Amino acid sequence: MDNLLAETEISIVETFLAQLDKLKASWLSVQPLSGEDERRLKQKLRLEWNYNSNHIEGNTLTYGETELLLIQGQTVGGHTIREYEEMKAHDLAVEYIGQLAKKERVIGEIDIRDLNKILLKEPFWKKAETTDGKSTRIQVIPGEYKSFPNNVRTSTDEIFEFAKPAETPSRMRDLISWLGMELANPSRHPLETAAKLHHDFLLVHPFDDGNGRVGRLLINYVLLRAGFPPLIIKASDKTNYLTSLRLADVSRLEALTDYLARQLEWSLNLSLRAAKGESLEEPSDVEKEIAIFIREQQAKRVEVKKRSPETLQQLYKSGWEYFFSTFEQKMKKLSPLFSETLITVQPPGKPEFKTDWRRAFGHLVEKKQMHPTFLIRVDLKGYKDEMPFGTHVALQLQFEEFHYVINFGVLNPTRKLYSEPILPDEADQMVNAVLRKIFDAVKIKAGEQAPRK
Repeated sequence: MDNLLAETEISIVETFLAQLDKLKASWLSVQPLSGEDERRLKQKLRLEWNYNSNHIEGNTLTYGETELLLIQGQTVGGHTIREYEEMKAHDLAVEYIGQLAKKERVIGEIDIRDLNKILLKEPFWKKAETTDGKSTRIQVIPGEYKSFPNNVRTSTDEIFEFAKPAETPSRMRDLISWLGMELANPSRHPLETAAKLHHDFLLVHPFDDGNGRVGRLLINYVLLRAGFPPLIIKASDKTNYLTSLRLADVSRLEALTDYLARQLEWSLNLSLRAAKGESLEEPSDVEKEIAIFIREQQAKRVEVKKRSPETLQQLYKSGWEYFFSTFEQKMKKLSPLFSETLITVQPPGKPEFKTDWRRAFGHLVEKKQMHPTFLIRVDLKGYKDEMPFGTHVALQLQFEEFHYVINFGVLNPTRKLYSEPILPDEADQMVNAVLRKIFDAVKIKAGEQAPRK
């Protein structure tokens, strides 16, 4: 089964980066934008960047309150003064990183320390933990490297260690030196450089506070220098963002690059819509904020369910059936390009269920003998050309004791509790992303197969 999924890893980083470069070329070709379109785009990206980066760190201002604060200079809601101030400070940091990206010289240590000063503004006290696990308090000095270990405790109650205070200055010097050489003589795609810079910076964790926000600002420093729009990491996707960072911790930096590429794709498409004069208000901006709020509230009352036939039946009715059906229908959009489209399921349960995922899944649950996986595979065979080829993609559910995992053979599978159904918008988003990747792969393959003149 694992080998089968490995064969379907069509969203390889190299292919995705090539697609991003095409979008960037389209974006650069429509420059300059009209004054009004440029204003709309700049405001949209400014709000998304400030709201999401701060929300990831726990700021509770809503998207609407962020817009009112930064655009109108007004405050509403029962938030602390500190939350309003850190939002305004981050807005200044966004402007500052944009200025740094326009300069010919490479960003230096002083610039990064200045970013931290802008974000934190003034000294304050915060809780900390000693190396032997005792609670203490430390004073955070904006722009100053840490003088106290800032290791974190993971969800498994283990300690993840960042650079020690004594080694932080030399680690930062090395990081800036590497960045300077990479920008002067690039050996990788700008997004790969941004991913490595972000991860290496977070491994050092040089400041007592603000490391995440500075790290995300540094991603966009590299991208803005390379002519890309800023990349936005959505607060609603924090779990997948952190998962990609944990994978990078175990030498899978490509997982972080892949994750960041998806966020950059959103920014490029948004920018192209602005250039065409189209609306930048996403169809579900308000609904998205409501959904985020509801999920945050529900997260405080997590219901943990154990794997059981009853749980699987409930999830099938509440979301999986739509998910499977959407996957099948959208993959068939490519059928006119191929001579044959074959759908199979594993485990089939009975021979007559081999190509019927509805009956196969029902039989899997009814048996009450929980198989660890369920897979729907779509094979597209015989591309209609002089040199036919085929491709395939699979959707797999893995059933753990308290979680299920949705895997398309990509670098960052989605993991959910059994109490968390797949919502229709999530299903559409995941399947559309896979359809885009397989379509891009088909176009590339078709181009390679085209006869030379």
